[in-house]
Amino acid sequence: MQYISYFIFVFLLIPQVSLSQEGVISGTVTNEKGTPLSGAHIYISETNKSTVTDNSGVFRIEHLTFSDHQIVISHIGYQTQQKTITLLKNQPEIKITIRLDKQLDELSEVTVLSTSEATKIRNSTTTVSVIEAKKLNNRSVTTSDLLSTVPGVQIRQSGGVGNATEISIQGLSGRQIKLFVNGVPMDFLLPVEELGIGPSLAMLPVNLIKRMEVYKGAVPVSMGADALGGAINIVTRKEKFDFLEVSAAYSSFNTYKTTVNARKVMPSGLTAGLTGFYTYSDNNYTLHDVNLINEQGNPESISAKKFHDAFRSYMIKGDIGLIDKPWADQITLNFSYANLYDEIQHNFEMRQPYGEALNKVSAHNTALQYEKKDLLRNLDANLYIGYNRIITDFNDTTLNIYNWRGEVIGQRTSGGEITPSQNKLKLNGDNISGRINLNYNANTTTRFLFNGVTSFFKRSGEDPVAAAFYGQDYYKNPVHIYKATSGIGVEKNFLDKKITSHSAIKLYHYTAKGFEINNNEVDEIEQQKTEFGASQSFSWKFGHNVLSKLSYEYATRLPDRIETLGDFSIAVAANPNLKPERSHNINLGGNLKKETWSIEANGFFREIENIIILQAVPPPVLSTYQNLLKTRILGIEGEVSIQPLSWINITLNGTYQDLRNRSKKENSGVSNDRYFGARLPNKPYLFGNGEIQITKNSFIKNNDRLQFWWSTRYVEEFFRYWEVDGRKEDKLVIPTQWLHNIGIAYTGRHKQYTITLETHNIFDQQAYDNFGVQKPGRSWHLKLKTSLFKS
Repeated sequence: MQYISYFIFVFLLIPQVSLSQEGVISGTVTNEKGTPLSGAHIYISETNKSTVTDNSGVFRIEHLTFSDHQIVISHIGYQTQQKTITLLKNQPEIKITIRLDKQLDELSEVTVLSTSEATKIRNSTTTVSVIEAKKLNNRSVTTSDLLSTVPGVQIRQSGGVGNATEISIQGLSGRQIKLFVNGVPMDFLLPVEELGIGPSLAMLPVNLIKRMEVYKGAVPVSMGADALGGAINIVTRKEKFDFLEVSAAYSSFNTYKTTVNARKVMPSGLTAGLTGFYTYSDNNYTLHDVNLINEQGNPESISAKKFHDAFRSYMIKGDIGLIDKPWADQITLNFSYANLYDEIQHNFEMRQPYGEALNKVSAHNTALQYEKKDLLRNLDANLYIGYNRIITDFNDTTLNIYNWRGEVIGQRTSGGEITPSQNKLKLNGDNISGRINLNYNANTTTRFLFNGVTSFFKRSGEDPVAAAFYGQDYYKNPVHIYKATSGIGVEKNFLDKKITSHSAIKLYHYTAKGFEINNNEVDEIEQQKTEFGASQSFSWKFGHNVLSKLSYEYATRLPDRIETLGDFSIAVAANPNLKPERSHNINLGGNLKKETWSIEANGFFREIENIIILQAVPPPVLSTYQNLLKTRILGIEGEVSIQPLSWINITLNGTYQDLRNRSKKENSGVSNDRYFGARLPNKPYLFGNGEIQITKNSFIKNNDRLQFWWSTRYVEEFFRYWEVDGRKEDKLVIPTQWLHNIGIAYTGRHKQYTITLETHNIFDQQAYDNFGVQKPGRSWHLKLKTSLFKS
């Protein structure tokens, strides 16, 4: 906490620099009858300034440049207006009167504001892709599906709904990528460390998401975590109007998905919301070429359906708060409960089927969030404090041995399907976390940013089954982790805002207390590390159509809880001597936009050292994370979007990335340098996406809409293991994949309902992922979404 306190102290002492001559926009907001409206929201996008009207409907915004300003005026229940105001040196203050009319269709107004916010993020100095999920929530897609359409991003999911997932951004993957929800680290809210990214993402349906921001290379100060090469921020929907939306979908493999999203906004600014979702899938798709021992005792290749891979999750979330108050733009108290059930079908290479092992999780979360622009003069604040408890149950107690037909073919004398001890493990994790984000607009060209995130995690548990095997219950030993991440940045505009510079430094502090097991004895261990990172990025606007970007980041990732302290439930030993991973990240690119087309291209370079990998060994010996590989990554990505006609959109993107081992034999655990310079195994190097969407408005009736789309995903074949090992004709490869999806959706008048029909993998081609794990074949999806009422 001393580091965060220091940064806050320094930040608040920054002098309030202002220009000698500045303009003012003031005025009054009324309704159509001329009655003053209190609590109306006034926002100037160019300067990120905002205010609300007082009880007399009066507002005033100061410290503006003498130029054109686009202002947005909104109020609950009224149509949003946008106006351009010109401030001149000989007329430094403009007074205006705005009359707002009753709202007719809030949804369209919200879309306008959302799009401008997404555009602002795209135009920042960082290399970032933005997915506006609301445009796609008619489709039967998952959060992982949306992320996989981003250039430079590879999503590798080992199976169907809720199965293990790995996210790669420009070659870096796994723990090197950090996820956030509304700027808060996802592991504060969901069981990311306990169960992984796949099940956690499955607990965030697309219908509940506003947009996803994918940062590549340099990660902005506002994302408070030790991300090595990228971050993903999922922004949930926060409409400021009354609505009730319900969706239900049924898909192949006995898959059900239901979401409910409701909100009520009072004229006083009091808001209340309720969100819920339910997802279930048997995941009983057919696997091909799996081995079975026949009656003669010989291996036989067969096709069989998955029989123990069901997944179920649900969440209920409520919130109550106030919006558009003079002392708070928004203050919200959130409560949520989530539950997950996940059957485990096979090991990571799909060599051994499991018939009874499973995970169960429940998560409780309470959080208070506060947002205010101009909390003090030119100072914007965003605060978060939360508590969550995650309870995980891992069951692996059977002695039965299963084959791929789901038949019991024998019994072991000891051990479970996954672990040597058998487990009936229950872990209780408690986490208290806080975040403070401050933006200080020193003047019209300079902005300072501060972000501090801190958390304290405690975990303990019990496992009577494993205790009987080892002679004592190791899980009763508590684990404590304290993390603090803080960063400060400065953003500066030059040449009439054509060039923007962003400089930042970050500080990471980590303290962990746990235990390791030596000769069946428990020894307490403690680790404490303090590291730093830094970044510099630029953007340069060439007129209205061309934007170029250059960024560099010295990134650091600290070892996490499992890598440092181990996890006895997955047979991983502690290694408190791990070094942090470090990376030099460089991105160079730009985009050109015209009225009917756009093109974007980015090149990237990564040099990573002290990469942490798992030295896996068969149980009962415990595996250990070690610092080994040094890697260099070079790549290029690009995307083209064309709108040849008003009713058709075409998008194509592609990525080439070359991941090479740069570790000498001394650091890689081998006797010679034969792997030096070799391409890393089990990593796709060439992939891309394409989509054509046709939209016809007023198809049957006025204000209805018909949409049709075709999308495709291509991945070039790659080696499963080192390409320098063995004969070429004997090497295992993940074959080339080219999968196609089609869909059609009809939306009724005024968006009151939507019916969607989709087919994924329409040609029923074999699809593979990590280490050749098979993914589902052709599937059908039917979805109904309805807005029962909106004011």
